[in-house]
Amino acid sequence: MKKLLLAAVICAVGVAAFSTTASAIEIWGVDIHGFLSQGYIKSSSQNNFPVSNSGRGSFDFNDFGINFTKEITPDLHVGLQLSAFNRGNYGRDKVTIDWGYGDYRFKDWLGFRAGKVKIPLGLYNEARDNDALRTFIFLPQQAYFDYERDSLVAIMGGGIYGSIPMGNAGTLNYQAEIGVVPAVSDGGFAKEIGGMIGDLNMTDISSTTSIAHSLEWRTPVSGLRALATGLHTTLSGTATVDPNLNADGLGGTATWKYDSLHRYIFSLEYTLNDLVLSGEYELDDYTLMSTYSNGVTKEFNSKQATDSWCVMATYRFNDWFEMGSFYHEVYADRHHRDGSTYADFALYYPYNMWWKDTALTLRFDPIPNVVLKVEGHYINGNYEVIENIGNAKKESYIFATKVTYSF
Repeated sequence: MKKLLLAAVICAVGVAAFSTTASAIEIWGVDIHGFLSQGYIKSSSQNNFPVSNSGRGSFDFNDFGINFTKEITPDLHVGLQLSAFNRGNYGRDKVTIDWGYGDYRFKDWLGFRAGKVKIPLGLYNEARDNDALRTFIFLPQQAYFDYERDSLVAIMGGGIYGSIPMGNAGTLNYQAEIGVVPAVSDGGFAKEIGGMIGDLNMTDISSTTSIAHSLEWRTPVSGLRALATGLHTTLSGTATVDPNLNADGLGGTATWKYDSLHRYIFSLEYTLNDLVLSGEYELDDYTLMSTYSNGVTKEFNSKQATDSWCVMATYRFNDWFEMGSFYHEVYADRHHRDGSTYADFALYYPYNMWWKDTALTLRFDPIPNVVLKVEGHYINGNYEVIENIGNAKKESYIFATKVTYSF
């Protein structure tokens, strides 16, 4: 399947490259688009984030995909995207259906979607798969966490959406979705939860009924929009425990639950010609629970109340050069931002409880459909680090570069 997808993308790239528009392919009324992206990343060796082997420098950092859309009638559309990515010890170029659904727009104020539908979280979650659609290589990680990309970006189910004009007050756009989150036991999210609970290797993962919602206000001020988005779900499953890795020496099996996740993101974005300013604030509330079995039973139960905020700015100087920067803070315990409760989270140091990230990105568009990015991060704290957090340093750096072709 992986070879078939890669061959399809390469063939489509070849056709697009020799087409007159170099931007799309149409076969029998089906529009075909795609992207192929390869990067290099080097991070501080102890922190190894977000690509698992990036402390040594790694080319295990790629994304590719191809999508097909067709207009059945002016009001009915269908589409599907196949994609794959590699982030070292997760992703591993496994081909998945990134999204695929039917869309029927009954009226401007009411439409319906069914299938695998992207979750409308924050400003950029629905378009995060293609590097060419954004300035940054890595968006602020709490809202757009790379480890959650394979599990918390879509819902298998259906939803409604619409656009409601409000006269001089602007326009109100809404979305609501219900279904299940298609989490996978060998994905980044499973590794994240396994590390947070205590070195669990996931063998099974599933979600209860999940709900996502978005309310966007296109204000009467030109270029200004505000969003309030949310996701509500519970995930649970089983895991094996390596006694050599678990701090308490527990082995055997475990059952676990990521219970009652309530995630809210509040966003503002202002566009003025070539300048884009944005900011987001996120609240997460959930409970992590697990029960270990190794001759004896031990329970783990921890309530989490995290939050984060970021400010972003990008400016396009000309057709071929754009620059962007952001500052981002995350706190594992929003009630104790000094990290004083680190022992309650079974962590090692206060700085394991926060993540403060300053990023600078240079984007070049040298020829049509080709994007080259160079990006650096200075990070204080290591809350987002999943692997080997006990040895992770307080201060770290990430350097990444990526080239993307899209059509």
